[in-house]
Amino acid sequence: MTLHGTDLLAIAALIGSAFAGCYALLLRRMRSALSDRQMKIADQIASLDDAIRALETRLADHQQQWSMQQRAYQVSEIQSEAQQVDGSEIGHEASEARVAPEIRAAIAAAAVATLGPDAVVKSVKPATSSWTQQGRVLVQGGHNLRVQR
Repeated sequence: MTLHGTDLLAIAALIGSAFAGCYALLLRRMRSALSDRQMKIADQIASLDDAIRALETRLADHQQQWSMQQRAYQVSEIQSEAQQVDGSEIGHEASEARVAPEIRAAIAAAAVATLGPDAVVKSVKPATSSWTQQGRVLVQGGHNLRVQR
């Protein structure tokens, strides 16, 4: 059986049209998948934008509260200095119970990360108990520092 030129041209045209059809079909599916992916990304960007806006408003609220706390802290410092000038020791316990602002911020961030964005830290007080000190001594004393050879 021999193939003539017209038969070869017909087979080549059939194979070429099959390739063109597959190419068009794959191109259409790729464009559909790309548009779906772009829509999902746009939705994610919109939700992230909403989350950022909510966080910005919370940050503004926290900064406002922070400035109010700073003012109250400055007022209490002035009052405690005035009391010390008068010779009274009433404000002595309050000045010892203060926690650094960096530690307060770290505790608040840990609470938000653990409990969610609605977590609120109402107060932070240092733990000054002999039980805590004894616990630290027991934990640190339990470590074996000897090197075994």
